[in-house]
Amino acid sequence: MQSVSELLFQQLADADIEALSQWIASSHRPDLSDAVWFDSLASDSQSDVVMNSWKAGDYDRLDLSLPLAWDSLCADDRSWGSQLHGWKFMDRPIQEFIRTGDKAYLQWCLDRAVSWSERYSDQETGNAIVWYNMALGQRALRLAGLIYLGAKNGIALAELRSLLSAVDRHRHEFSLESSFNPRTNHGYFVAIGQTVLGTTLEAVPEMSGLAEEGRERLAVMIRTQFLPDGGHSEHSPEYHRMLMQSFQIAVDNGLIEDSDLTSRLRKAADLLGWMIQPNGSLVPLGDTPYVNMIDGSHPLTLSPETNFLMSGGSFGQACKAELGVFQESGYAFVRSPQPQGETKPPTSSYLAFTAAFHGRAHKHADDLNFVWYDRGQEILVEGGRYGYGAQLPVDSPLRSDGFYYADPFRRFVESTMAHNTVTANGRNHDRRRAPAGSGLGVCEQVGDVFILQGRMEHGGWIHRRKIELKPGIGLTVTDDVQSTDAMKRDYQVWFNISGELDSNSSPSAGLSWSSPGGEWNLTLETEPGVLVNGPIRESDSPLRGWRSVEDGTREGVWSVCLEAPKTRHYVFTSRFTFDSAYDSRRADNNPRKYV
Repeated sequence: MQSVSELLFQQLADADIEALSQWIASSHRPDLSDAVWFDSLASDSQSDVVMNSWKAGDYDRLDLSLPLAWDSLCADDRSWGSQLHGWKFMDRPIQEFIRTGDKAYLQWCLDRAVSWSERYSDQETGNAIVWYNMALGQRALRLAGLIYLGAKNGIALAELRSLLSAVDRHRHEFSLESSFNPRTNHGYFVAIGQTVLGTTLEAVPEMSGLAEEGRERLAVMIRTQFLPDGGHSEHSPEYHRMLMQSFQIAVDNGLIEDSDLTSRLRKAADLLGWMIQPNGSLVPLGDTPYVNMIDGSHPLTLSPETNFLMSGGSFGQACKAELGVFQESGYAFVRSPQPQGETKPPTSSYLAFTAAFHGRAHKHADDLNFVWYDRGQEILVEGGRYGYGAQLPVDSPLRSDGFYYADPFRRFVESTMAHNTVTANGRNHDRRRAPAGSGLGVCEQVGDVFILQGRMEHGGWIHRRKIELKPGIGLTVTDDVQSTDAMKRDYQVWFNISGELDSNSSPSAGLSWSSPGGEWNLTLETEPGVLVNGPIRESDSPLRGWRSVEDGTREGVWSVCLEAPKTRHYVFTSRFTFDSAYDSRRADNNPRKYV
């Protein structure tokens, strides 16, 4: 709890609070008046929420009628609880208030903020998620917005006093060393939350100091979260997008002014463009669900090339390079040909290769994994995110394999077999070993062939991978696996082929798939002697041949396993070949619609 000396607002007289309210009302804050921090993309309409029925993702619908038993709500799921106590349910009502000016939406949020403050500002709780760093930072952004919008729209004195009591408690929590962890993206939300909250009330000297500490923490976060080439260090395009765009809001509103930091964010914006697949979705590496990047819902970035892709050529400028290499981050991409105009662009061949282990955060067991899109179609796909859910008990033996979450399907999508890479003895890549950084090798274009290479060590064995892509024609993957401790192992190569393709595979025909309309076939050839297991689709025991596109959903894919048993060294050569000519200018480039 706070000491009396820390209570900046609770001891203020009514006249002082009224004067502070007038000062806030006279300030100009586009980041608060435009509700940019109230940014939920949840499917609920604002009227559903104000009717006290809130639904977050695939969680149960929640009744938010007052009075609320805050401690028991969403207590069985950390992710759900973090959204609740981060006040995510306020986003749509505030957005509608900004749009219509109807104060009923604002008052609905103020009523629940006051209820929350009365429960937690001066009292302790056994619910750890209430002051969890992610909830703390995100709630602080919304608390600042409510105070600003309330002051602009005649907030009652008692309501403002209650919200300022919550500010006192937030200031105390921000001061704790445990609240700020620069090693994960949660540190960003703490830093931006305290910066915005402090700036909103910077007429009070102590709050100005809170904002200054927040800016210092933001600078730390940019340098630790985004590598020098612009890549986010948590192995997930979705977290790259989310953090990069959030940092950009801070830049746009004058909260970050350091030119070195804004330069790094420009590189991050450039990299985001390479993460957009030809169907318009974000490439689903790591903890990334389906995100439509070309539907107009995303703000323009600091990168003209990325803006060009997101706008369908309406803004920005076309990228001239067809190969993007981000050596420090461990990403390499091919997009060939690049869209060049506002007219319907050709469907590009696209490949995304990831060769890095920077830390455990959002890291799947997916070293040297890649996805491939060609001929207007996803070809090689991977497991996706599925969502988080309840955590495993702290003494669960599954934690030694790098898992945190209890849902078996969540653990499956993290597993190595759900990605296009290699295992030894069928075991997942060890995510408890020391981070290795980038394992990306030489990546280059030689004539009309793109060659991407990477190398990762796995404690007793090493994997070297070379991918050779000839757009629209085919792909060759060479996997060189070798024991470094002289032990013989069973080595497996895993491929996950899109379930939209029809399998033609049989013992006599080999491994073959046809496009949904039957226009072409895709054949996978391997060297003689390799053992082939599959294709297998939608197996529940064991889980295999699945992926998750949107959180909480699953769909079938074709899982193929190639195995070389009991060997110290083996070189797999896997050739994917299309059997017909292809004109990319005639391909359908509409983004896939997931239902």
